[in-house]
Amino acid sequence: MPDYPSPIRDGVFVDQDGVSWRLRGGEVRWTRVRRLIQDPAVQVLHVYLDDLRTVPTSERSDLLRQIAPYVENPRKRPEDHTDFLLAEFKAGTRSMVVVEETC
Repeated sequence: MPDYPSPIRDGVFVDQDGVSWRLRGGEVRWTRVRRLIQDPAVQVLHVYLDDLRTVPTSERSDLLRQIAPYVENPRKRPEDHTDFLLAEFKAGTRSMVVVEETC
């Protein structure tokens, strides 16, 4: 089984500009994630397998719609093999949301 990148597992992520982001706390509430993802000042990183992609502001509503069924109500989540882990990272006073998608 390949070992894919996981900033959440590692607790740290260094972006292409050399900025070191550190995991903030543990599990982050869905209400906070929604608010952060909608904030254009917050970076959003979507990790799927070995693809790490910064999500532009124009695509964030679509990302929220994609992950909402999996995290809003875990008892009613879709019956497929997809899962999402969400975390907040900090670099000084700046925030970044990391969305790790697995299947």
